Amino acid sequence: MNHLSERTQKLLDLPREERALACMRDVFLLHPTAMAAEQSAQRLLSLPRSTSNPGMSLIAHPGLGKSSLGQRWQKQSFLPDSQWAGKIIYIDLVKNIANLNITKLFLAEIGIRFYKRPLTLSYWDVALAQSLIREHNVRGVFIDEIPLVEQTLSVKRINREYGAIKGFAGPDWQLNVILSGTADGFGKVFESDNTLSTRFSLRKAMLSEWKADYEGESFVKGYLYYMPLNQPSVVNDKLISNLRDSAMTTVMVNRVSISYCSRRAVVEILRESCRMAVESGQEYINADSILKAWNSMQGMDDALKHLAIRPTPQQDAAPQVR
Repeated sequence: MNHLSERTQKLLDLPREERALACMRDVFLLHPTAMAAEQSAQRLLSLPRSTSNPGMSLIAHPGLGKSSLGQRWQKQSFLPDSQWAGKIIYIDLVKNIANLNITKLFLAEIGIRFYKRPLTLSYWDVALAQSLIREHNVRGVFIDEIPLVEQTLSVKRINREYGAIKGFAGPDWQLNVILSGTADGFGKVFESDNTLSTRFSLRKAMLSEWKADYEGESFVKGYLYYMPLNQPSVVNDKLISNLRDSAMTTVMVNRVSISYCSRRAVVEILRESCRMAVESGQEYINADSILKAWNSMQGMDDALKHLAIRPTPQQDAAPQVR
């Protein structure tokens, strides 16, 4: 079983139904641009606190792992043997779009993690939060999908939220702020606030799309290393080609249509392929597995191909009235 990690080999003892579902568990793989982004973030948080702390932008198209990376950094930074210089607080603006107040969300998270209750915007709680971040060595805050501020709030509230970000980097909080979003979204943010542009356009990292090349093939093989299949899969040019065609995503950027391979789509198709391989007893995936998984995800199962189209029975003619 050299084709599986040691932990994944233990999953082979599960019943088939449970093993099929284990193919759908969260597995995060670092790829070159994600590694570079992580190293940049670690170096950022290793800087000494100052009266004006630098920030960083994480830029990528949708589905390339911005949120996953931010959550990973928070989780890793809280580990006892963490390699991070301090802890990161992750704030998901998508999850809290109905209550989009960055300071409020940050205070609530600090209270939940380090105090008996979520903290509020009261002067007492703000002073308490500033004390707690130093006591527990909180060095950074990751604000996910910052362009949502421009998309959902009035001008007055936008200025308030941007002011809060600048405040986190200032002398009272002394935090390194990491913002994530799309390239066109950041363009609107920086156009709206020149100060944010000077703070967050210098240090930046960009996540790459999945491509059908050597790195893309390595990504697939690395992912399969954690899929509980009894046999090694057949990863060849045909599988990579089918995966590229199935995972192609199209988005609008500055009113221009852009197509690329979303890493989220690649992962979803691989997971579904492995799940179906376990359920069918095949126990490995190949190029055909990718197509079968994609068809299943698109609602085009084999069962639909075998549906008999029955002719509509003719109704008896109505009797003629004389």
